[in-house]
Amino acid sequence: MNPQFKRGYITYTNSDNNVVIIAPHSGPAVEFSTARDDNSETVASLLFKKIKGKLIISNMPRNRIWGVDFNRDIPSLKTALTAYEKFLGKKDKRYLFDFRQKYAFVASNEDDYENRLTIYQNFWGEIIKGKYIILIHRSFPRVKSLPSIMDFVTFKDNGVKNGVIHEIVTSINEKYYNFLSDIDLAYKKMIMFEQERAVINNLKIYKTINPLRLQGEYKVSIEKDLEKIETYASKYYVEKLKDNFTPQNFLEACRSALDNSPTPQITIENVFDGSLAHGPNRKLFPAKGRIVLEAEPSRFLNFWYPKVTAEIIKDVLDRLIEINN
Repeated sequence: MNPQFKRGYITYTNSDNNVVIIAPHSGPAVEFSTARDDNSETVASLLFKKIKGKLIISNMPRNRIWGVDFNRDIPSLKTALTAYEKFLGKKDKRYLFDFRQKYAFVASNEDDYENRLTIYQNFWGEIIKGKYIILIHRSFPRVKSLPSIMDFVTFKDNGVKNGVIHEIVTSINEKYYNFLSDIDLAYKKMIMFEQERAVINNLKIYKTINPLRLQGEYKVSIEKDLEKIETYASKYYVEKLKDNFTPQNFLEACRSALDNSPTPQITIENVFDGSLAHGPNRKLFPAKGRIVLEAEPSRFLNFWYPKVTAEIIKDVLDRLIEINN
């Protein structure tokens, strides 16, 4: 298997077939339990055993003070130094949110900056050698994801042509229809549990769940939930929520949306479009003959069904390799 333990990440190689599998957010969840793509490395390792090639697993926290987010872009030295103080203070939430959306790390001084930049560059230097590149993440089981249980990202047609992946994913949904039907109820129960956790978390931090009074990712997540509530929930619960935006009415509307939503599906850029993947966009494009695909399985799949999750991704990757050979 030839493991190599490097600063910030680990590589495993068992073939020179030009396939590179990456878990860029598999590092420790420092300070916040949600600050990693839990079980993404499990799925990535199972996929690696099935399809061979090279496996790259991050062991860096994505928390900007504590580590590096390989999925984001390189800040300038000045930006990284300024942001370090901002992150220590934790007061300017809008600034912190905007920074996390774009940049990979902060730095306490110039040496710290050069150290983190070197790790970042070495990480992506391992990846760009591949012809078939698959990044494995984790999505939260939230109402905003409906009807998706696994989302594939083509980087807006740059990594894989949409027409090609659409045909493949359609056949995958047919192949796994019985499995997806069997887990429908359990998956939606987990989504409801996550909605309840999010409500409690918002109340703890902001004393409200009204998006007009929230900030950052908390605001964005609720707003995206509301879009799917408008799509799937019964009109009664939608209107009730509009009249009185309380935690109870919000959760009732979530439950109605889940009751009316279809069987979970494999989707293409239903939740994620790659616009925040500044690292891949900087380092992997233009693709120059490479196939680049991102998989965003739900935490539900990553934790409860990692083998099936890896099998689904393998089926998609096998078809892509077959088409491009």
